[in-house]
Amino acid sequence: MKITFIRNKIFILIIFSVIFTIIIAYVSFFSLGGLNLNSSELSKEEGYKIVLHKYYNYSNEKANNIIVNNLNNVSYQNVMIKNNGSVYQINPQNHNIIKLIDNINDKTMDGIHFAWQIFMNNKKFYVDSTTGEIIYAPKHVSKNTDKFKITVMT
Repeated sequence: MKITFIRNKIFILIIFSVIFTIIIAYVSFFSLGGLNLNSSELSKEEGYKIVLHKYYNYSNEKANNIIVNNLNNVSYQNVMIKNNGSVYQINPQNHNIIKLIDNINDKTMDGIHFAWQIFMNNKKFYVDSTTGEIIYAPKHVSKNTDKFKITVMT
């Protein structure tokens, strides 16, 4: 009778362990792929304004008055940047990789970043679409904004 009781106890313990492991694995997988409620994605307009403020020395007020849709020399796309510097064009709805489009020399960043690739004045910038951090920018950005045509709201 004691042997049957011990076998039943071991069997129940193994079943609970397996169920617990499956539940933890499912929760972990869902949390990594699911919506992060602690952050929201920056818009392309906010990415433009971050670049204008940080690299072209626009004041916050002047950067906020720019009509982004009327900029002729600016384009953008959603990208994913891996820690090895590989830049992939992605589908913005589901973050599926479309193709490899660039490779940046910054090998010091950690993890994977979803970002905006912004072209301004024939220069390429990468702005993290969650934190607003500039991931990559050209080393020698001209502070001369005469060539950069903007429309300011009046």
